[in-house]
Amino acid sequence: MRFCPNISTLFNDIPKLTERYIHIVQRKDYRFDAIECQNPYDVSVNNWKEIISNNKSLKWILINSLPLYDQTNMIPSFNDYQQLVLNRTLDYAKALNVKKVHLVMMDIKNDSDRQKIIDLVYQAARFFQPHHIICLIEPLSTRLNYYLRSYSIAMDIVQSSKIDNLKIMLDSFHLQRLHGNLTERVEEMIPFIGHVQISQTPKRDCPMNEDGEVNHRYFLSKLLAPFYQDFIGLEYNDSSKASFEWLNEFS
Repeated sequence: MRFCPNISTLFNDIPKLTERYIHIVQRKDYRFDAIECQNPYDVSVNNWKEIISNNKSLKWILINSLPLYDQTNMIPSFNDYQQLVLNRTLDYAKALNVKKVHLVMMDIKNDSDRQKIIDLVYQAARFFQPHHIICLIEPLSTRLNYYLRSYSIAMDIVQSSKIDNLKIMLDSFHLQRLHGNLTERVEEMIPFIGHVQISQTPKRDCPMNEDGEVNHRYFLSKLLAPFYQDFIGLEYNDSSKASFEWLNEFS
């Protein structure tokens, strides 16, 4: 199995994303070949290119789009959404050679709002399609009014779209909080999964923390390994002093 640390959540005692990148390159306990990032926009494209050229080049697996809820309080037209979010997201995806983008949308007030957001998701997936970028949607348990808080609805959205680059982000933390019953849920989502992230519930800490709700040894070995060979994102909170030797068990 292959893993990529999320530099937005891990190494939280290191203030800058660029310094976290360098820290990953220099680690000795586990040799990472790839990373993912929620907010690469905190660093300019030119600065990222400089950091990458001066250090080992890590593969960028995933970035988030600019969160729509940070850009506006109103549901925009697609043209406005493109100007507010998609153009800049695409610039970073192309510069960093990213092939997966998590479409982070916004909260809603009613079902009508939800459908408008879903329509934006469909148009965004078509926007990224010519660039061979997979678009991911993710139910979020941490935003009470987010447009997507169910993996069942996420499956319906992807299946109904008939857009081949629109997939589901499977996150063990959100799946456990929203639904539980991980075995059945994962098995029914297999055709729709485009990326996987892991962290322990309820504290969003190391997946192997035994003081938590999910047995990630079972989750990784029995549920994911039979069908998922791509990178698994380590999107949890921890410091640079934490060990990653536990990953060797799954290598």
